[in-house]
Amino acid sequence: MALTLSARRLAELLGPLDHAGPAYREIADRIRLLVVDGRVADGSRLPSERELATALGVSRTTTTRVYAELREAGILVSRQGSGTVVRLPLATSSTSSLIVTPDDSGTIALTYGAPAGPPGLARAFESALTKLPGLLSTSGYLPDGLPMLREVLAQRYTDDGLPTDPSQIIVTSGAMGAISLLARSLITPGQRVVVEGVSYPHAHDSFTAAGARLSALPVDRSPWDTEALTALLAGSPHRAAYLIPDFHNPTAAVMSDDERAVWARELRRHDVVPIVDSSLREVNLDGIELPPRFAAYDPRAIMIDSSSKAYWGGLRVGWIRAPHEFVTPLVQARMMDDLGSSAFDQLVLSELLTEGGQTAAAGRARSRAARDHLLAELAHHLPGIQAPCPPGGLSLWVTLPERMSSRLTSAASHHGLLLTPGPRFFSRAGTAGERHLRLPYIQSHDVMTEVVHRLRRAYDEVLDGATTSDRAPRPSRTLEMIA
Repeated sequence: MALTLSARRLAELLGPLDHAGPAYREIADRIRLLVVDGRVADGSRLPSERELATALGVSRTTTTRVYAELREAGILVSRQGSGTVVRLPLATSSTSSLIVTPDDSGTIALTYGAPAGPPGLARAFESALTKLPGLLSTSGYLPDGLPMLREVLAQRYTDDGLPTDPSQIIVTSGAMGAISLLARSLITPGQRVVVEGVSYPHAHDSFTAAGARLSALPVDRSPWDTEALTALLAGSPHRAAYLIPDFHNPTAAVMSDDERAVWARELRRHDVVPIVDSSLREVNLDGIELPPRFAAYDPRAIMIDSSSKAYWGGLRVGWIRAPHEFVTPLVQARMMDDLGSSAFDQLVLSELLTEGGQTAAAGRARSRAARDHLLAELAHHLPGIQAPCPPGGLSLWVTLPERMSSRLTSAASHHGLLLTPGPRFFSRAGTAGERHLRLPYIQSHDVMTEVVHRLRRAYDEVLDGATTSDRAPRPSRTLEMIA
């Protein structure tokens, strides 16, 4: 059954118009962005032209031109009796449209923050291959994970000051596999989940899909406003809280020791289960001293981690460290979807985790150099953009000189640069995030230089009020992955 978007809801997602050019072009570009980044799903039925015109305070002629442009672009289909429906054409996903050389003929996708394989990764695959015969003598069904890997992961937590038994580890298909499993297993439709006001959108989507009602904290200098949390929990019962305390995605902030203590105390007081995403903790580019893991403050915390950030996006191995009482229900729930993650990939990760840390260090060195190169290019070519240097993580969270993130993202797409607009990371609809943009530093120096050149052209167009809709559009994209 198709989801029907009301005119009011679509207007909320679009936000106030900037009137930086013809209104129909601005509205069409914003709807196109909503479709590309997944906020308006394929198959959604849009409101009528008249209803949308009323909700936006524009003329019926304007919305008629909006729908006509989107139909021509292959994004909308209108049929008598069925209304106007989002129908994405079959096309290459934006997530795989990466160029390997900085020329103007290709598309650069920066909609995700995951690194290419670092030097030494191939050796881990080769070493794992020598151990494959022993694995082939088993069934290969590993709903809780490869025993060897679980032992290594448990020891790493123990060495990090968090005593852990291998039976507490459940290996999943990436961090998203872990998040989805936890959302389905822990949340009953209608239950509330505390989330950061700005955060990883796919995680929030998973909780919403499980029927959760998200309670987003206000966005301030820190993603973890302790006073707001205290007031929120006192006002209504919550089942869980999802947070990213280490090199937060997208801001790269680190939750302080005091903030962790207050969050742990308040969550325990109100019997709220902490779901803690630590998938970026190992991407500590500057080697700063981090506070202890959140479970050291609250033993009830369920920890999520992943290999894709520290090693390679294609190594789809994540894991959960859970208190003992959660393990059996989670494994049983997991078996309704699959019987385990790739056994060979788990072998590879075991090799990486026991080699002495050289491969992870090589990846951090490369990411650190890419970060510094991108910062230098932005300072030289786009001084109007404020770009703080994050001590860890895989992306910059920049501040734009005015509310322009969606317009800039749309303009950049016409130059073959695919970005995720700031509002996608904010839990509340509206204009939040229009002053921000996430820029992952995951490509080579040459490609990142080309990124800044394309971004500068789009930036100049937006500030000059130039219209990008007159340009020949790039091929349609049916999917955006944010990681």
